[in-house]
Amino acid sequence: MLYRLFTSVTSAQELDQLLDLTFTESERNKIMERWRIFDACDRGLTQREIAKQVPCSIVTATRGAKIFKNNKEVIQRMLAEFRKEEGF
Repeated sequence: MLYRLFTSVTSAQELDQLLDLTFTESERNKIMERWRIFDACDRGLTQREIAKQVPCSIVTATRGAKIFKNNKEVIQRMLAEFRKEEGF
């Protein structure tokens, strides 16, 4: 069901509307934080460096680093798109 819902979106504006309806601003910020952590992990930063750069707690950086480590291949494929949007 969610796949169909999200793939029915035909523009960035519609996606923003869908995300606004689905997630709170805080939740959306947490999603972006997670992808910034993944990006930092991919660049080889330590968890302390990630916590300072993102910024987030060391616990959040550690949690994100563990997810990155366990899903590295998939995350790296998606990071290219994330980096385009973030201007990296």
